[in-house]
Amino acid sequence: MADAAIAEREVPIEDPDFYVNNPWSTFAWMQQEKPFYFYEPLNMYCITRHRDIREIAVQADIFSNERGIFPSEIKFREQAGDANPSEGFWPKDGELLGYVDPPRHGELRRVATPAFSVDALAAVEGPIRAHIDKLLGGIVDGQTVEWWDLAAAVPIEAACNLIGLPATDRAKVQHWSDELEKLGADVSLEELQAAVADFASLQQYITDNVHRCKAERAAGGPSGTDLISVLLDAELDGGRVSMATVITYAMTAMAAGSDTTRALLLGIAHQFAEHPEQWELLRKDRSLVKNAIEEVLRWVTPARAFARFIKKDTVVNGQEMKAGQYVYQMYMAGNRDPEAFVNPDQFDITRKDASRHITFGAGPHICLGARLARMEGALMLNAMLDRFTRLELAGAPKRVHHIIRNSWDSLPIKFYT
Repeated sequence: MADAAIAEREVPIEDPDFYVNNPWSTFAWMQQEKPFYFYEPLNMYCITRHRDIREIAVQADIFSNERGIFPSEIKFREQAGDANPSEGFWPKDGELLGYVDPPRHGELRRVATPAFSVDALAAVEGPIRAHIDKLLGGIVDGQTVEWWDLAAAVPIEAACNLIGLPATDRAKVQHWSDELEKLGADVSLEELQAAVADFASLQQYITDNVHRCKAERAAGGPSGTDLISVLLDAELDGGRVSMATVITYAMTAMAAGSDTTRALLLGIAHQFAEHPEQWELLRKDRSLVKNAIEEVLRWVTPARAFARFIKKDTVVNGQEMKAGQYVYQMYMAGNRDPEAFVNPDQFDITRKDASRHITFGAGPHICLGARLARMEGALMLNAMLDRFTRLELAGAPKRVHHIIRNSWDSLPIKFYT
């Protein structure tokens, strides 16, 4: 696939197979020969160089999120009467942080930030750590584990604690989180519309929990640091945050944090099973854990790319682009850009430039949950180091078949204590 793409100078941006069949030689060609590769079907420039992606990311006044961030949203706009069909996932009149540009974006981000503060995350760290200990505690020497199951469970636990959802509803949250992954997938407009219709139950579930939280507070209960409590206390536009926006925030936190963090946790096991020498290095020097998480984030890049709409004519590093066109920021390519990283195709937990990755984006839209994802990764990695002397692949991993998501559907790992 990749070699054919180079020969024909055609890059199948909308084909999930392209991303799982070694796209790296194609990305290298794009970076060297076509750093602003034009993908005509979507009137879109595909950006693969690290420096270009960062320059675009900080210019939210020119490169807008308001018309959607997935190729499917661009493709289906005409069929949907210039509306974004994905908007149906969220409550009507709810403001979606990732689809709002500055200055409104800053106002919306401000009201949610306290739920992601150091103190707020310290409050959820204990439950997450206990959950990880429980998950890993039953693994015995030489046991093969489907790591996907464990990697999926941790961000769901984190999301429930972060948002303020009951401990009894983990299975429900997992189901809805999995369904939300249809956003950005290679699906038809009809399939996307069907998924939207199915999500009325999720909106109702979040609504019920917001009302529960309100009732508990009215009865004298304390105000917490979870996202629902923070939003109920916040002021926006001279009043309280609307119910529709509170619900939208909660749904977004569930969607954005689950699959991406799961990919990070899967990547930890995958990379250290593939690179036992790196595992041994880490066992000898735990001070490398923080940098190891950054290197896994760079290597995996859970969200491959996001699109932006060009609001006015502009020039980026010599490339002219017109208002009405799109750019596609290909983070996974930028994270292997040799201009930005020394030996980018090498997994190296001692890499001095690992934290320069753009896995969480950059500029005003940088991921609000980045600190939480890093914390979950470090908690999991330290817990693994406490228990296991080595790990190895116990079968062929199965990659996710998706345009945006970069992860695994199955990852069998054998652990040795």
